[in-house]
Parts: sequence; C-alpha cells; structure tokens
Amino acid sequence: MNNQTVNPETLRKRNSKKNETAEKRKSHLMRETELKRQKRAAENEEKRAERRKRDRERKAKKKAEESKENRNIRLNRERKERNVRRLSRRDHQEIQEPDETDQNERDPIEPETQDRPALIDTISENECGLLQKFRSKLDKIEIKGCPICKERIPSMTIVNDMCRRCNKEKGTKKFSKDNNMDPGEVPNELQGLTEVEEMLIAQVFTVMSVYRLRGGQYGYRGNVINFSQDIREFTKRLPRTPSSIDILIVRRQSADDLTVFRDFIVRQNKVARALAWLKINNPYYADIIIDEEVIRSLPENGSIIDQLP
Repeated sequence: MNNQTVNPETLRKRNSKKNETAEKRKSHLMRETELKRQKRAAENEEKRAERRKRDRERKAKKKAEESKENRNIRLNRERKERNVRRLSRRDHQEIQEPDETDQNERDPIEPETQDRPALIDTISENECGLLQKFRSKLDKIEIKGCPICKERIPSMTIVNDMCRRCNKEKGTKKFSKDNNMDPGEVPNELQGLTEVEEMLIAQVFTVMSVYRLRGGQYGYRGNVINFSQDIREFTKRLPRTPSSIDILIVRRQSADDLTVFRDFIVRQNKVARALAWLKINNPYYADIIIDEEVIRSLPENGSIIDQLP
C-alpha cells in the first residue's frame, strides 16, 4: 500500500505497535479487551443482534475471499487455540480449593471481570507427540475408489481390481453400469445447484420423514410414499414459480436475516442452463416447455426468500 494515501495518524499507530515491547503490548491488549467488554455490556438486545449480524457477514466474506494458503494458516491457528483452551480447562479442574490458613499468605484475588493471561501458552511435549502421531496416521490414509460401483472411502480393501462387496457378488454387479446403476459424471450444468434451484426445475417431489439426530446430522426413516395425483399440469412448464414451491422454513430465533443463507439463493443463468441441458439429454424432460417469462423473473444471483409462501 502506498504510504502517501494512508492517514498519517494511522501510520503513527502502526509504527507505534511495531516498536512496542512485549509488556506494553500485553498492557495495550488488556486495555482494548476491557473497553470492548464494557462497550458490549452496555449495548441493548437490538444493538447486540446488529453487531452479531455484522460480525457473521464480515467473517463469511473474509473466509470466502481468503486464499488456500491463508485458509490453512487460519485452520492451524484455530486448532492450536482449541488445544490451548482444552488444556487450560483441564488444568483448572486439577487446581484444588485453597486452604483458609493459606489464604492470608496469598496475593489478593483479582476481580473476575479482569482479563487474565492464559495459563498455558503452548502445549506440552507429550501432547505435541500425540498430535504428531495422529497427523502421521492421517497422512497414511488413502482414499480409494471402486471402478464398478464408484464408491470411494478411506482405506478401501481392493480385491481383483474392485471393492470387496463387488468381488463377492456373482454375475452382474448390483451397483454396476451393466445393471443400469451408474448415473455417470454429473455435468457442469447440474453441478452446484442450491436446494431451491433444484426445486424450481424438479418434476416430482419426494415425500419422506426426516429426523435431526443428536449432533446435528440428519437421518431418514420409514418408507417413501407415492401419492396418486395428476402431475401433467404442473410439470409441463418449467421452472416453477417460487410462490408455487411447498416449503416449510424452520429457523433459530437468532437468524433474523434469512437472505444471507445459501439455501435460498437462485441464479437465473444457472437455472436456464440446467433446464436446457435436461431438455436435450434427459428423455423425461424432452417434452417440457421452458417458461422464459418465469426465468426472467428470477434474480440474477440473489435470494427468493421473500417470494416463498
């Protein structure tokens, strides 16, 4: 950056930070932390929600623009910070309550609101060895794929140039191309579609029970039910209009701005290219009518959350 375009006061602060000692830097950071804590303690619910929203947007933008090298640096730094916090919590649990007889001989206890330096700045030699051993084992894990069923998992057992499951099956393999179970490579036109974009171009919707498991993952249970209905009327013209999609949105109370979620993003050009490819290459889409008016009504790259019923 050209120094002539930078505010002189900003340059002065930068130079001051470069030349400060470790003790001054520690004191400086503690003052900033205390001021930030006091400022946050004084804000109301509305201001707190606005600040958290700005922080989420800033972090998401920063992560999206960072290079691969910077991403690796950030992940390594976050991993070290988690290890430090974990070890710090463990040491706190091991500290015994002080005896009343020794309390008078100890230094006065600082208020809980005052920021204290971390008890541990680096991990122990034993922990470092365990981490190194863990990383070495991870490096040895190799992702292998089966050319028959196309399954790819870590450390797959290959027998006769195929996975163990395919090798056990006699005759035509269940998940092979010969059994019409290989959909092939996903074309570029259909890659990266958001859930809402898939709904706009889908001819049939599947109805099934979805459960949220402990830990945040999703699971399916029970049978898929096919309802008898006349589908010719609403599958003849595609894409669907956003207002015709039957969708139920469940969100946290803290998620005030739903427009920032990728699930509701629609790209006009992406939807048009996907339908054009399906009409040419998919026999079930051969007789559809591509509704250019609906395509033009879609955003070029934006959310349709306000158009959903």
